[in-house]
Amino acid sequence: MRLIRKSTVRKYGAVAATTALAVSGLLAGAGTATAGPAGATNIRGVDPGDTDRMIERLCNQETSLTGVYGALNVETGEFKTQDEYLRDVFGLWKPAGPWELFRGWCGYAEASTWSIKGDTVRTSRWIGNKGSADDKETFVSSYSTKTFAKKSVGGTISLSLAKSIFSGTVGGSAGYEWGWEKESKFETRSEKTIPPCRQVAVTWTPYQRVVRVNPVFHVEDYEWNKGDGDHTAHSWRDRGYRTIYSHGYYIDGISDKLLPNGQPDGREDKIEEKLDPKSCVK
Repeated sequence: MRLIRKSTVRKYGAVAATTALAVSGLLAGAGTATAGPAGATNIRGVDPGDTDRMIERLCNQETSLTGVYGALNVETGEFKTQDEYLRDVFGLWKPAGPWELFRGWCGYAEASTWSIKGDTVRTSRWIGNKGSADDKETFVSSYSTKTFAKKSVGGTISLSLAKSIFSGTVGGSAGYEWGWEKESKFETRSEKTIPPCRQVAVTWTPYQRVVRVNPVFHVEDYEWNKGDGDHTAHSWRDRGYRTIYSHGYYIDGISDKLLPNGQPDGREDKIEEKLDPKSCVK
């Protein structure tokens, strides 16, 4: 299972987080919890509130040297970032009432990969035949590979984050078929027959690879206070599992597949349309 760190600039935090996430698969299976990507435990439908959105907002924060921080109201399911908690709930970073606090690291675990057909695009100009017999023309067709990413929760994903997740590391498991940021172009020339009173063009249907990652959160500290003093654990809600995710929040990287020779993989087709009979020779 491949895991991509959000921050590589903050050296010491990134090293600690990578080590913790590497062993999380051994710890996440405590009790009846089911281990998912990178050994993380799915909390969707288990904990209150919109956990998809919680993980998205938690991991969308800028990572500090000590990690990212969040607060969960275990009665209502409301989530707040550290800044929101200090502003709206309590002026100190301490648990209060139903609010429980946590600190840790976010990463991106590859969940699955599969192939799809991309959208068909026209790659040549239309050439018409207004005569009464077949015509032959040379068609010039050109195409450049496409790469993009999308999130299931929240707004659009930034290009810089997409690059940090998918460039090379995650895509390595897909071999030569994974074309993330490996731009490839082609231009072909082919002779095609154009029937009378028709116009013809060339289309390209790219074959694409999808790599799905689940953002995961590794717990360093989890704090609560039920009126009997502050308590700190080192697993999610003191349940014994160190890394969590919410199954409904994922990020998909989609890229045109490449052949072993580096050329885009796909299918070329000829399409034709009728011309207005009034414009054709009878």
